[in-house]
Amino acid sequence: MIKPIKIAILSCNHGHAPGYYSLKNDPMFELVAVSLKPEAFADVRVKNLEGIAQYETDQALFDAHPELEAVILASDNASHYQQVCQAAKRGLHIFSMKVPTFSMEEYEQMIRLTEQAGVVCQVKLEMRHHAPIYRIKEAIEAGKIGKLLAINAVNYSHNPVWWRPWQANPEASYGCRVPLRPGDDRFRGGALADHPHLFDLIRYLTGSEFSQVYAEVSPNIREGVETEDMIRVIGRLENGVCYSVDPSYANNEEHVSQMVGMDWNQYPRCVEVFMTAVGTTGVIVADLYGKTYCFQRQSNGKYAVGSLASSGLWNRRMEEFYHCVRDGKKPTVGLREHYNSIVAMNTAYDSVATGQVIRLQNDNGGIGK
Repeated sequence: MIKPIKIAILSCNHGHAPGYYSLKNDPMFELVAVSLKPEAFADVRVKNLEGIAQYETDQALFDAHPELEAVILASDNASHYQQVCQAAKRGLHIFSMKVPTFSMEEYEQMIRLTEQAGVVCQVKLEMRHHAPIYRIKEAIEAGKIGKLLAINAVNYSHNPVWWRPWQANPEASYGCRVPLRPGDDRFRGGALADHPHLFDLIRYLTGSEFSQVYAEVSPNIREGVETEDMIRVIGRLENGVCYSVDPSYANNEEHVSQMVGMDWNQYPRCVEVFMTAVGTTGVIVADLYGKTYCFQRQSNGKYAVGSLASSGLWNRRMEEFYHCVRDGKKPTVGLREHYNSIVAMNTAYDSVATGQVIRLQNDNGGIGK
């Protein structure tokens, strides 16, 4: 018999937060309450929380619901550390958005706190549950393309700052205000900070860690954004494989004041995620985001995008989270598993700042192992 986990969603100002509002109808969970930051109300999907207890602060939520067992950190990156501290102190299991923090000191403290408290801390990286990823890994390991020589991962998208304002705020996105490089008026926290999936997938598919990192940025294609739009990262892995990662906000968009369902999806392809793996005897080219079709709306003449099939199992990770909490299973991606991806992303920023290739040792003082 399923025993639902009593869970709350914190902040609700992350772009992926609405994906978890349906937990109120999930037999594995009992959505008890949510805390809402003011900007969360800009997304009309917040109406789907009708009937769920709502609070202005996390503290008010915690005080009113001592029965809670777990929380979802559906918040800006900079809020995660304090929310992890609060949750671990209360013995609550944690489901975090894709960037726990860019401060490695905070990250290491998160590991210590959650492990000392004996709570699950799972990181949301939905690309890990897409079927093409499993197929690519199987093909590489089976030698279908011979010895792997190089791998390229791309995640092009719109810049979400128009409906997720904190993404344009370096302090909220990166955690502090760090200039990209000398003489540049932009700061860390943009396209690179928004796409850790690519770094995770490179490590997962190759079974290796980043050894050499070199990154460059180009001028932004949008006005009024303080963080980077366009960035490319290249280098080698410890096993000698060459890699290329492009997490740019390369698809232009119309400026919108709020996210309303998928009506912001005006460009013929809002999000593109694809990968190429080159071996000695073959090549794999894969669309990782699912098949889509483009059409022109008769009502306004604008382009829109529809999906021909599911791009992945959105709540498969919540099913995994349930079994981690109830059955003691280990998350596919926990804090320790994700650590080296965040290290590599910070190193890419360091490479932009210095203009140099940076070599990694990946010993992490034993923290990330």
